[in-house]
Amino acid sequence: MGHLLLAFLLLFSSQAVYAQAAATADDAYQYLQAQRARARAVVGRAEKPSTDSLQKAVRIVQQALAYYHQPAVVALAKTSQSLYFRQSDLLFDLAVLQSRLGQSETAVASLHKLLTPEFAEVYAPWMLTHPALAAVRNHPLLKPTLDKTATLLNVFDSKALTTSYRPDLTEAEKVAGLSKLWSEAKYNFAYFDHLPGLNWDQLYLEYLPKVQATASTVAYYRVLQQFYAQLHDGHTDVWANDGPVADSIYGRPPLTAQLVEGRVLVQQVRSDSLRRTGLVPGLEIVQIDELPVTVYADRFVRPYQSGSTVQNVDVQTYTYNLLCGPNNRPVRVTFRDERGRLFVRTLPRSGYGKLTPFVPARLRFLTGNVAYLQVNEFETDAGFRRFVAAFDSIKATSGLIIDLRRNGGGNSGNGYRILSYLTDQRYRVGRYQSRIYSAVGRARGEGIRLEPVDTANFRLPAGGQKLYTKPVAVLISGQTFSAAEDFCSAYVGLKRGALIGEPTSGSTGQPLSFALPGGLMARVCTKRDAYSDGTEWNGQGIQPTLVVHPTIVALQKGEDPVLAAAVHYLTTPAKVNRASRAKTK
Repeated sequence: MGHLLLAFLLLFSSQAVYAQAAATADDAYQYLQAQRARARAVVGRAEKPSTDSLQKAVRIVQQALAYYHQPAVVALAKTSQSLYFRQSDLLFDLAVLQSRLGQSETAVASLHKLLTPEFAEVYAPWMLTHPALAAVRNHPLLKPTLDKTATLLNVFDSKALTTSYRPDLTEAEKVAGLSKLWSEAKYNFAYFDHLPGLNWDQLYLEYLPKVQATASTVAYYRVLQQFYAQLHDGHTDVWANDGPVADSIYGRPPLTAQLVEGRVLVQQVRSDSLRRTGLVPGLEIVQIDELPVTVYADRFVRPYQSGSTVQNVDVQTYTYNLLCGPNNRPVRVTFRDERGRLFVRTLPRSGYGKLTPFVPARLRFLTGNVAYLQVNEFETDAGFRRFVAAFDSIKATSGLIIDLRRNGGGNSGNGYRILSYLTDQRYRVGRYQSRIYSAVGRARGEGIRLEPVDTANFRLPAGGQKLYTKPVAVLISGQTFSAAEDFCSAYVGLKRGALIGEPTSGSTGQPLSFALPGGLMARVCTKRDAYSDGTEWNGQGIQPTLVVHPTIVALQKGEDPVLAAAVHYLTTPAKVNRASRAKTK
């Protein structure tokens, strides 16, 4: 008993000490999140964790709730939504643990506290889907609210149209899928004003007989792709994640191409076996399956691409999808080398062994004391981690190049974290709008209206010694897309240096994803993005300060004129002096 009392006093003492240390809401938030993670780690991933581990996790969560209810933390929670909602998250965590322990009544009591007007919208859907709560969902205290929630969820998230793949769908499924695409765009698409002359309802009527006439799910999928391509938006499209449709469409040899000066050149070859047959970057693709490459692209690839700009559609057509087709059907490609000699290769679309791994980020130091950071994706924070790990070395350079020419996006925050090292001022990353729908407003004759959604669009500098003050250049191309364009948009507002290369794809925004019959998926862009001053760039692309195009001659020689221009920009004395005097605004 004495040992238990001592342990309790030590625990209470440690929490009291932490409460004093939690001078900010963020401190308290981080502590509570750490306790939630600790409880999850104790339980582990086992399907049936031990009673002891569940009980230990319950104690951790209860102690975290006790910490939250200390007056000092309650006061901090009034200043921070993130901290405020940790109490309700902890209650939900506790209910899950209690239910797994078979403590149904205590679990119901914990969940009932969350079915208030303030919290029910968030937690009721979780209660309906969490497998550990199946035993308590029908309790009289919970069921009425959960039944109402389920009904409301079915308005937008019903699984009725989420049917699995079959070689050919019923006519009803085909019409329902087209109707789902039509309705989601009608109420959510952000850019109808970018499409003068489009009659969305008329287009729907025109496509109804097209989907009804399809003889297979693959053909149906292709028609749906064409339908959404009429919205000309890079974040509004139809796709198949896997299965027979993906196998029939997305097989391709491990090489990519690019459109340069009206001709199609090999950009990357990721297979050693292909390289050994003479396929290397810089080769020209002349024909595909006996058709001139541009004829083939226009007939079999371009009609299915959703793009916001010409450069966006060109990238989709030539870089990502040119050689796509059935996994089990090879593609016959005619190449021309730099000496003008033609040769043909029949390339399987599957079955390749080890491929050259994708490199998310690279860092090099170039002649002229210039740091070169290539960031090829923002799906992860690999680029930021590489930048931070070498920041002391980067800080000692005379200029920094950030290459986003092959960055197709991901999480915008991963780019903003790099930008925060380039300024000592709080900065706005952009301006955003979304559609607002009011049934009453429409009954009164109102049309489409937009509302600002500028939440969380300011960022703070990294601070301290984490500031790079030397000149910067960012490299861009038609492959620079989505979150990479968000980076560029914010960079323009910082006025930290030039954008060098070609216009970006011209598409970002918050896409709404949803399922379709036949195992298909789709998304529609819901958010309008603009520079920090409110000027929109979607549908145009972010324009380079210094336009530099790659050339066929340079690429075939293994040269990079865009990178060379950036090095010249940073190392020319007049430019360096001017850039170093510039103040961040």
